Amino acid sequence: MKNAVVVAKDVVKTFGQGDTLITAMDHLSLELYSSEMTLVKGPSGSGKSTLISSLGGLQRPNSGEVHVLGEAIWSKKEGELDDFRAKHCGFVFQSMGLFASLTAHEQIVLPLQYMGSDFKIASKIADELLEEVGLGHRRNNRPAQMSGGENQRVAIARMLAKEPKIIFADEPTSALDSKNGQIVADLLHRSAKLHDAMVLCVTHDDRLTGHADRILTIEDGKIFSDTRPAKQ
Repeated sequence: MKNAVVVAKDVVKTFGQGDTLITAMDHLSLELYSSEMTLVKGPSGSGKSTLISSLGGLQRPNSGEVHVLGEAIWSKKEGELDDFRAKHCGFVFQSMGLFASLTAHEQIVLPLQYMGSDFKIASKIADELLEEVGLGHRRNNRPAQMSGGENQRVAIARMLAKEPKIIFADEPTSALDSKNGQIVADLLHRSAKLHDAMVLCVTHDDRLTGHADRILTIEDGKIFSDTRPAKQ
């Protein structure tokens, strides 16, 4: 059995108080593994996005423990947590967060340079990743010159540039058409396999189901079901 790279133990997260108290995670425990893409499904308000935020070091739970790569992330000081997240975690959101003035190539190169990479090395990595996501021909295009699906693929390439072992995706295909949704789903699945990453993806999109190694359903802040689809 593989070792878990993300472990949540008895995690609780609430919002509000009194009559307005909402329990987004209700003593939730979970183990996630490398080289797997896990989907998190459930109705709106069930706690899916809160789960990603708490496991990814973005939103502190009220209680419980979260260990990522063997480290208790919520025991870290804020600066230490920021550094840990920047080094080990990648995030893909519905909003791509690309810079309007930068080309696809520059979207990847500049963050790598900021992290200390030499320009030539960063440029080579950017070219390789753009080819991996099928956008080598869009190297010099800016976001306004590309489709939503292409921009999402650039965002994924940018995320993969730092070789994260932990990848969180929150509704990455909800604004995409069928073709681009399938491409992005396949890219996330291949990220788990080719880069030996743990991919946790929150989605309402049934197109991703066929790409999943594991599917969790969350209701009322608890894991309602945990299945591994039979592969064709």
